[in-house]
Amino acid sequence: MQISMKFSLHILKLFTFFFISYSSLTKADSKPNIILIMADDIGVECFSSYGGKDTHTEHLDALAASGQRFKQCYSQPLCTPSRVQIMTGRYNNRNYQGFGWLDPKEVTFANLLKKEGYSTCIAGKWQLGGNEKTIQNFGFDEHCLWNMHKYKKSDKTAIEEPKDWLRRFDNPTLYRNGQWYQPGEKSYGPEVCTDFICDFIGQNREKPFLVYYPMILTHSPFDPTPDSKSRKQDIKQNFTDMTHFMDKMVGRIVAKLEQEGIRDNTLIIFTTDNGTHSKIKSNTDKGVIQGGKNQMTDAGTHVPLIINWPGKIKPALSSELVDFSDILPTLVETAGAELPKDRHIDGKSLLPVLEGKVNSRRETIFCYYWDYGRNKAKARAWVRNERYKLYDDGSFFDITADKSENEPLKEISATQQTIKANLQTALQGYLQQQP
Repeated sequence: MQISMKFSLHILKLFTFFFISYSSLTKADSKPNIILIMADDIGVECFSSYGGKDTHTEHLDALAASGQRFKQCYSQPLCTPSRVQIMTGRYNNRNYQGFGWLDPKEVTFANLLKKEGYSTCIAGKWQLGGNEKTIQNFGFDEHCLWNMHKYKKSDKTAIEEPKDWLRRFDNPTLYRNGQWYQPGEKSYGPEVCTDFICDFIGQNREKPFLVYYPMILTHSPFDPTPDSKSRKQDIKQNFTDMTHFMDKMVGRIVAKLEQEGIRDNTLIIFTTDNGTHSKIKSNTDKGVIQGGKNQMTDAGTHVPLIINWPGKIKPALSSELVDFSDILPTLVETAGAELPKDRHIDGKSLLPVLEGKVNSRRETIFCYYWDYGRNKAKARAWVRNERYKLYDDGSFFDITADKSENEPLKEISATQQTIKANLQTALQGYLQQQP
């Protein structure tokens, strides 16, 4: 009887061990992979899925057709402000300290997902200061990055870069897992970074991973790509070729996921960091649109947002208001992670919208922006709903009627007066928020 009891207890312990192990494995396996792609300096008007006529972004069109495409997503007007906001889920009036810099005290989505067992990778454009340890402290296990230049004089952690550190396209200079890397004359920076990501996906296909791809394309200089038919310095043609190549790199990543058999368990988010360079004019189904990078108008901040997750997200065209603070809480909720409790997160998760549980999460979005990202003394702010925008100087616009913000509204109806008053209250609330 005693032997039988001991045997039974032994069997029970083994069963408990295997049950716990299986439960943990099932929990890990159920976590989706997440890939966040953010192209550089290209507004919503340049994408065929958004009415652009100069390019055919076939791979992104396919993601948009089988996923959700958002009509009203807004970035910051410039690269660093957008990067700081998207990585931290916090508005720039809380944490923006200067161009080319991310406060080491900030917590990124990579930090939060890493706590949940995610392997993490970043490749593409950095431009946020520091060194290998800085990148790791922000939660990234592996990196292959362009622009590790020191922008902040007080950044004592910055590394000394090679003289040709600015080369990002042909024969690039990159910083790969703590070492300077120059792949050679026949190499192309965006391809090198995409190769790095595809290798990372292959190595981590059996466990949940996060890939953050702040792309090098399509920022100036507007040089020919490896696929360009001409090597001439034709700004418009080269920009078009760069857009096609950017789309091609997205397609390569999707193909890699399919090859590894993990496409259905991978959430892909695509957006861009700000509007197009002012030298670029794009033909669209709504006429010719000139790029508005650095501007707080739609031309500088209206960007595409395409989210795709086979079997999990139904195809839809959404009018939901989104800004870059919403990305971090979306990734966190998708991964089953937790938001930090020691700081305020401004964004709201998009997951309920993606799952069709709600139609709207927020009535307004907010933008706080230093002039050219460098002059705090000339910082401005706006708040907007789907149609109206109010600046901190009182300028009030009907964006539907005046998308370029040529003339503030002067004579307004009683309904518009109420809307303006509500936006003023919201604006004051945003501006009074503490870090």
